[in-house]
Amino acid sequence: MNVRPLADVRPAPRWAFRGRLFQPRQPAFWLFAGLLLVAGDRSIGIQAALAQAPSAFVTSWLLVLLYAVPVALVVYRLDLFEREPLVLLAAALVWGGVIATGLAVTANDAWSSVLGKVAPGAAVDWTAALVAPPVEETLKLMGVVVLWLIVPEEFDGALDGFVYGAMVGLGFTMVEDVMYFVSPVLSSGVDGTSSVFDGFFIRVIGGGLYGHVVFAGLSGMGFAYFVTSQASFGRRLAGFLGCLAAALAAHAFWDAPLLGDLLSNGGAAPTSAQILLWCTAKGLPFLLLLTVLVVLATRTEERTFRELVAGEPDPSLFPEDEVRALGSLWSRRAARLAAGRRQGRRGSSLVGELQSAQVEYARVRSGASSPDDPELERLRQRIRMTRSAIAALPDRATGGRTRPFAAAADSRSGASSWSPTHAVPPGGVAAWSAPDPKQRPATWIAPGTPLAVEARLGDWALARAASGWRGWVDGRLLMDGR
Repeated sequence: MNVRPLADVRPAPRWAFRGRLFQPRQPAFWLFAGLLLVAGDRSIGIQAALAQAPSAFVTSWLLVLLYAVPVALVVYRLDLFEREPLVLLAAALVWGGVIATGLAVTANDAWSSVLGKVAPGAAVDWTAALVAPPVEETLKLMGVVVLWLIVPEEFDGALDGFVYGAMVGLGFTMVEDVMYFVSPVLSSGVDGTSSVFDGFFIRVIGGGLYGHVVFAGLSGMGFAYFVTSQASFGRRLAGFLGCLAAALAAHAFWDAPLLGDLLSNGGAAPTSAQILLWCTAKGLPFLLLLTVLVVLATRTEERTFRELVAGEPDPSLFPEDEVRALGSLWSRRAARLAAGRRQGRRGSSLVGELQSAQVEYARVRSGASSPDDPELERLRQRIRMTRSAIAALPDRATGGRTRPFAAAADSRSGASSWSPTHAVPPGGVAAWSAPDPKQRPATWIAPGTPLAVEARLGDWALARAASGWRGWVDGRLLMDGR
């Protein structure tokens, strides 16, 4: 079998890298730390003021976390093939929730004052749309840039920029939402939660899909494309500026006093349906744009995965149907659900373990100097053993159970001519009726079973047991039993 050199199939050689935030030799780390101190003092003061309405303050944070935790999990898992280090994702959240918000409060006030003097007419209705987008999107994008300066090796493609940008945006929206929820309570002078729930409905239920996570995700993706793509400088710059312009436009359109007719209700307060329609009309086009960009970035990472495993000496470890299933969160889940229907909860769990092992193999392969790296061999063994464990489970589709290998059966016929040469390793192995990995294994051979290898075909071994049963197994897994 011809195997391409590792360098020919490794377009993203940094998947194996695991970055850390604390890097005192990097000036950007000290910039992060310094801004955290400066803005942190302002942020603490703001939170202390909001805590003067304790019921509203605590309720607001609980509601915000109810929204933020699942969003963070989805963003984290969207990076299918190379999950980002948790410490860096936490740093992105801190940048958005502490540094960006702390600095934005001061900058927004200053520029709003300037706009009020320069264009007092526009300042009445358009301050938020003209001031907040350039100030806040710049500060949030700075967080992605600073993280790239600290750990450039963690930025392998546009999808990484989306993940870090979205986390910055999530941190920003968490703190901003609490401010919006509690401020009316402080103004009224009566601590309570009714206005908190009203704000939660508008900003989270109605607009939670369309806010700062989308804005910062767009600009972060554009920046990562600029610094990681192999395209020409002009194309990379156009992609970055296009994403940044989309982020600014999305933010400005959201804050602008437009589509107010959707909220008109004859002088009465708008209904819940009107609020949801207004939020959807304002935010859905940009959410769809971001979704398309994320899908394209995910496909790029899938191509990288395919190229990494293309040089694997044992292609049966990565059959096409399993590689296709790795391509999205939904296809991965569909594969696990299908296994659950056939083989129960254990089957679904094992398919998840198989997917994790295959992705981990690609990560290690991207940093390995040789296909013979011991860690790669360990992962190969893990993949084989997991697949064998799957094959050993009952199959509801056929209405039966995978038969255990009858190693101890008493068979007089042919016993005199049978002499074991190998033994099954711990964990057991699957056996096939033909040397074809695309077929479903015919049975499962228990650990320690003695076998006689009668023939070989590449990596396959035709083995016979004392019972007279014959089948094909992965000969590389067998232990010398002589």
